[in-house]
Amino acid sequence: MRIELNGKTYVDQEGCSTILNNTPKCLAAWRARNYGPAYHRIGGRVLYELGDIVAFINGTKIEAA
Repeated sequence: MRIELNGKTYVDQEGCSTILNNTPKCLAAWRARNYGPAYHRIGGRVLYELGDIVAFINGTKIEAA
């Protein structure tokens, strides 16, 4: 699911897991360990802002020696 709100785009767990090439269960485990992209919990639903997903990806960059 994709939601546009106030000029920002949000995706649900399925959308985020597709972008990060993992499973929604993995995202849930990451949230339990305070790891992964920032998220919003609204009415029992977890949503990720696309900008936060990109920031997480950029933060995992490893420079070659």
